Amino acid sequence: MTMMQAFPLNANQSSIDRIVALAARLRPASPDDITAAERNIREEVSRLKKHQEEVAVLKQDLQTLLSLPHQTAFYAEACIRSALGFWFELAKRIGQRLLPAPSDERQLTDIMHQVFSQDFDHQWILEVSDATWLELASTLDLHEFDQDNAAVLNVIEAVRALSYRIAGTALDRELLLAEPMLEYFDSPFLAQNSALVPILDRVRMGGAHPTDGEFREIDVLLDQCINVLDRARRKAGENGISVRLTYLLARLHQLIRRQRDLLTFLVAEERVVHSIRLMKTLSAAVKTGHLIKGFIGESVSLLSRNITDHASHHGEKYIAEDRAAWWAMARSAAGGGAIIGVMAMLKIQLSMLHLPPLTEGLAYGLNYSFGFVLIHLLGFTVATKQPAMTASSIAATLVDARPRELERLGDLAQNVVRTQFVAVLGNVGLALPVAFLIAYAWTVAFGNSLISSEKAIHLLKEVDPLSSGALFFAGVAGVGLFLSGLVSGYFDNQARYHQLASRITVSPALKWLKPGQASKFGLYLDVHYGAILGNLFFGMYLGFMSDMGRLTGLPVDIRHVSFSSANLGTALATLDISKFTSLFLWAIVGVFGIALVNLIVSFSLALYVAMKSRSLGLSDIVELGRLLLQRFLTHPLMFFAPPDKSSKLQQVN
Repeated sequence: MTMMQAFPLNANQSSIDRIVALAARLRPASPDDITAAERNIREEVSRLKKHQEEVAVLKQDLQTLLSLPHQTAFYAEACIRSALGFWFELAKRIGQRLLPAPSDERQLTDIMHQVFSQDFDHQWILEVSDATWLELASTLDLHEFDQDNAAVLNVIEAVRALSYRIAGTALDRELLLAEPMLEYFDSPFLAQNSALVPILDRVRMGGAHPTDGEFREIDVLLDQCINVLDRARRKAGENGISVRLTYLLARLHQLIRRQRDLLTFLVAEERVVHSIRLMKTLSAAVKTGHLIKGFIGESVSLLSRNITDHASHHGEKYIAEDRAAWWAMARSAAGGGAIIGVMAMLKIQLSMLHLPPLTEGLAYGLNYSFGFVLIHLLGFTVATKQPAMTASSIAATLVDARPRELERLGDLAQNVVRTQFVAVLGNVGLALPVAFLIAYAWTVAFGNSLISSEKAIHLLKEVDPLSSGALFFAGVAGVGLFLSGLVSGYFDNQARYHQLASRITVSPALKWLKPGQASKFGLYLDVHYGAILGNLFFGMYLGFMSDMGRLTGLPVDIRHVSFSSANLGTALATLDISKFTSLFLWAIVGVFGIALVNLIVSFSLALYVAMKSRSLGLSDIVELGRLLLQRFLTHPLMFFAPPDKSSKLQQVN
């Protein structure tokens, strides 16, 4: 306690100014120019060797800063998520960005912001070699940190705080629900605290600091903590995950990593070397701890992993691995195309009512939504729904596939393309003739055309790739397809997390059902819950998007290949093709273009999110693309024709 009382209460501003000037001399013009940074440090070392009086002053300044008392927050909290949850942490970061708190010279965190004032400072600090930093530390005569060094005592108190926080966070009900064994067996989170506290109490009473053997014991317990978190994360893939649980898992990982960094410093034989590594970690933490984009991105990545995993499970049924599955997909897509032909006719009839924009958007949306749900419940397929699902399956396989298994991954991607082709063919192949037959039968039955000639010409011009925004609007529809995949995955995740099937089984509102029926209904809804809501979302998205353009004045509309082909069939039954040959030909080209854009946009967005959620890089996809291009150039028909019976895709280990 005597030494703690001898600590300076705050740093002198002149000391801070000199350290700020030192950092300015070391800072490179560009954060990527590490050569310049190391050259600046070496030049500063040469200069200081000639000015020993300045060395003494800078050494005293640094010791003054490191001797500040009550620096637990700096060591234990920098860039660590708050215990109060995602939304509080997000609000705090936004508030700090909009209205920063005044600088406090008693806190190392604020002093670090002054010293490393540029947003990119942590980048070059991390990249400069430890040996270069060690050379500067030696020049400044910064010797080994002894047991009673003020910085060491601050680190010890930070270790104590982290230990309690790890134990306390692990008692959160969300984590206990995800990993019930923590309540029935000894928790490593509590064990590490029980093992550390006596050691830290010993140090506080003037006893020996933690030994390497004691550190290894604590490290084993921290390893067990990580294993528990990984197990909880895997179970969440099956049982669902919440934003709260996602946040808790990320916070515990951060706490454990920081605890290991501090313990490594305490038990190191050469603390100066480890102090440099700790300085790098903490400087990066201070400079990134207030960032909003990275915080949201990391949280969304963790949650989206579960969402895309559920989408991946649905995506497996959209991949035909053999000839029988290929033909089954063709039949399923044909069924979906037939229903889409009817939906297109209903949409045309609704457009003739000339309803107010919002009412019209709702009517269109309900038509689309109920039609898509019906297609799903009957076991049929909407071709453009596939990419958002199959992209997740490819990303999931990329995680497991080693480089030597790239050929097997190529088989998967090839099957995806082949299945997608036959699905589009099935949708268009039935949507167009069904719409044509409906329009023709209408003329025969009622003596007048289903639509006017002007309306038919308008339908053809809407899909003209040159004189309209058809391809851009197809991209807008592709975004909706991608979002509907996320919606499906999200609600599938929610169904697992909230145990939807079990809740329906015991629901008092369903007691009137016969025994076992509630359970069957719960299991059925558990399987189809996400898909139904995803289809409802996509239907409303399509319904409102065109009217959104009219309401806002923005050039926004949608073009979907199946509905565009159905409209083409309706126009074909209405107009004399010999008089509008050019218009029909361009409309056919437009339908193919719309199909391509629908698929590329939805697949690209879904694959990007799936890859980001699994921390995969662009190089993985580039290598896969190279392999597929090579296959296409040598055997193009393999991407379209039904596979041989012997070519079934082997499961990736």
